[in-house]
Amino acid sequence: MRKWILIIVAHLTLFHYTSAQDQVGCVQLLEDAKEAYAAGMVELVPELLVPCIESGLSGASKQEAYILVISAYLFDYLPDEADSMMNDFIDEFPGYRAGPDDPSEFTILLTSHHEQRGYLPVVEEPVEEETVTRVTRVKKERTRRTVPVTESTAAAGFILGTNLSFPQLLEPYSTSDPLTIDGNYSMAPGFHVGGAVTLRISRSVETAFELVYQRARFKYSASPYSFTSYENEEIENRFALPVSFIFNLNPESPTQVYFRLGIVADYLFSASASAVRSYNGTVSQPDVVLEDTDITTSRARMNVYGMGGAGIRFPMRSGIIFIESRFQYGLLKNNKDSERYDNQDLTWLIYHVDSDFRLHQLSISAGMVFYLN
Repeated sequence: MRKWILIIVAHLTLFHYTSAQDQVGCVQLLEDAKEAYAAGMVELVPELLVPCIESGLSGASKQEAYILVISAYLFDYLPDEADSMMNDFIDEFPGYRAGPDDPSEFTILLTSHHEQRGYLPVVEEPVEEETVTRVTRVKKERTRRTVPVTESTAAAGFILGTNLSFPQLLEPYSTSDPLTIDGNYSMAPGFHVGGAVTLRISRSVETAFELVYQRARFKYSASPYSFTSYENEEIENRFALPVSFIFNLNPESPTQVYFRLGIVADYLFSASASAVRSYNGTVSQPDVVLEDTDITTSRARMNVYGMGGAGIRFPMRSGIIFIESRFQYGLLKNNKDSERYDNQDLTWLIYHVDSDFRLHQLSISAGMVFYLN
């Protein structure tokens, strides 16, 4: 409701003072523009202030109006308009030097224009103490609301996505001759969901900590004997703790491309298998079905993975949205040698025996993180 009231008041104020364009009217419009900017209605700022910049404002108030309009153009992704207004600003105030409370996007653009013109800014024009206090307060509030990704030192949020798990066969085992069986692993889709915390180390590097629940699926198909074949599907439920470094390739851009390197430790808390064995050829027998048998004890509880990924980030007012692809490479064996033959149903009903394998994973994730400061 407050947002719509502000829009109505701003337009009424603009209509009332447009014809006059006097100093008092434009000072009021400047106050309305600051309220609109702080409320996130940046598209109103140029509409309110550009006529007053042309006629109606002077000195410190005009400087402040220029900074508001240029920052609004940058925030609204209008770089050409921001460049044009910055040229006018420097022409009129060639000695202006960006202060610590100016928005970082404005400061970057100002510095770029100064470098193009071949000179560095000198001391700012003096401004009355009361005006400085008021401007500083408004700019601090505005900066808090529009802080870019690289200006926040910490963020927290969530991640979710889908994954494909695929084992790497190390050594085959079977109830028949393992060297002659036709057996192979295949991928199956799973999913994951969890929380993430990122800490900024520098403008280009961050470190990230996550706690993720992963549900992994994969299948194994084989023909241990000439008269039969089977398919065994395995489901594993794990808690994973990825720790990684994020390297931003274009830290100055609002939309950032990055890659990630790290390590993942996880803990398996349950695993189950479902299998179907069918008869081949002329044997006429019903399929042998085994549903949801617990195989947790035959799996390694702890595992470690090397992890790499790449993604893209999109800015929000209070954080970022990201999309990312990762690959995890299993470093340890996934099964236990000592438990290989312990599940009697899998061994003698399905004719399945665990081979030695490592588990890898490819995933696509999306998520949001919110600034903590």
